[in-house]
Amino acid sequence: MEKVHVIVNPCSARGQTEKRWALIRENIKRVFREFRFVFTERPKQATEITREIIKEGSDFIIGVGGDGTLNEIANGFFVPGKTAVINENASLALIPSGTGSDFIRFLKIPRDYRKSVEQLRDAPKRKVDIGRITYLGNSENKSHYFMNIADFGLGAEVVKRISSVPSGQRGSFFYYRGLLSSLFAHKSRKVQVSTDDQQPLEGNFLIGAVANGAIFGGGMIIAPQAKIDDGFFDLVLIDDMKKTEIILNSTRLYSGSIDKHKKVRTIRAKKISVFSTEPVPIEYDGEQGGTIPAEFNIIEKALNFRSH
Repeated sequence: MEKVHVIVNPCSARGQTEKRWALIRENIKRVFREFRFVFTERPKQATEITREIIKEGSDFIIGVGGDGTLNEIANGFFVPGKTAVINENASLALIPSGTGSDFIRFLKIPRDYRKSVEQLRDAPKRKVDIGRITYLGNSENKSHYFMNIADFGLGAEVVKRISSVPSGQRGSFFYYRGLLSSLFAHKSRKVQVSTDDQQPLEGNFLIGAVANGAIFGGGMIIAPQAKIDDGFFDLVLIDDMKKTEIILNSTRLYSGSIDKHKKVRTIRAKKISVFSTEPVPIEYDGEQGGTIPAEFNIIEKALNFRSH
């Protein structure tokens, strides 16, 4: 019998998750007779909790929150400093209760928590890929995992600009407003990108998205062909554009047709290295990261994810 443990981010959905918890809990009881739950109290704590409860024998971890909560829990599945998971049989699921919830959109998990809980009753385990980002050039290299998308350039500058607001309180309009305000201060920087064994590319890129999933930034479909279990990233490189050109083409991001633009190219790769002589910020799963140089690696079939 599976040992089910629920990790709740009470601050997600602008604090509404804490208010909804009593109803969510009752719905979980209808599906799982026995389960334990814990509330997070600070950022990154879900990673620590996940690591500990898996070591103690929990093998089905259910997050309640948004993309940030999912990212923290996923990081907790791994042995610190290694690409090996603590328990290969342990699985992960999410009951959506967030604002942006881009990965949730991508996997078509119902936003109605009653429906998403009910689906967990018979949801099969599905092996999915996960991305690993390693920051290079420091005295000690740091690594993080991401379920959905990491990017450098304008997208990361937007996340940096809105970082004072917790991820659970951001919505689609909030991201778009952050995009427009970031445009005025943004300056594309020369970046060198190496993929697998191919010749390096160099250019002034507006956005470089390392996509495992398809959607980021509160509903922007940056990588419409991405798949979560194909063993590849979709690297989307958008060449520099004028500010008016960016605004006019922003609708393409929401319609899923950005990859048809002449200044956009998509490269499938397992390993991506990014270098620059200038400071270029990185974000992953909507969380502010460091700066390049950095390396991105796909970890194939890394996690068991439960969804229909």
